[in-house]
Amino acid sequence: MKKILIAIDNDFIREAYEEVFKKEDFKVFITKDGKEALKIAKEENPDVVLADVLLSKIGGLELLEEIKKDEATKGIPVIVYAQIERTKDKKKAIELEAKDFITAAGVSPKEVIRKVKIVLGEQRTYKIGVQKTNLDLKKLAKDLGYDSKLKCEKCGGDIALYLMRDLSMGEKHFIVSFVCPNCNK
Repeated sequence: MKKILIAIDNDFIREAYEEVFKKEDFKVFITKDGKEALKIAKEENPDVVLADVLLSKIGGLELLEEIKKDEATKGIPVIVYAQIERTKDKKKAIELEAKDFITAAGVSPKEVIRKVKIVLGEQRTYKIGVQKTNLDLKKLAKDLGYDSKLKCEKCGGDIALYLMRDLSMGEKHFIVSFVCPNCNK
């Protein structure tokens, strides 16, 4: 069972995420206090931390910094969470090696689950070569807004079908796109 530490200041949001992650079979630790979050991280060694920028006592960015300084916790991936995206917070989170930066208004709980599972390596992706004679594939490319000739607009190379499992919807659901294996566009 994967463990997540949810350190979010807002009681409603913290408790909502606690419920969502418990339904996904995570062992959940919660707090709204940055110092307590650091203590929990050291004692419980969670698989991932979701840290709010606005935690009490020490903020989420300082928590991230403290987690990365300590030998015992530096390997724990941290996703920074903010009610409002501020460029300086996002930049600082990136500098401190946060695995992601989530803005509350920009993501649903299912998207947060998906992002956490990506960080944990549970979100599988597949690149599949395509046959240009497959008419259904050409229709799919056109429906998704790609060149129906199945060529990359940037480099002219053949594009591949890209499938990413969407675990927030279940194991049999995928997000579909086309990607150029040469330039990743």
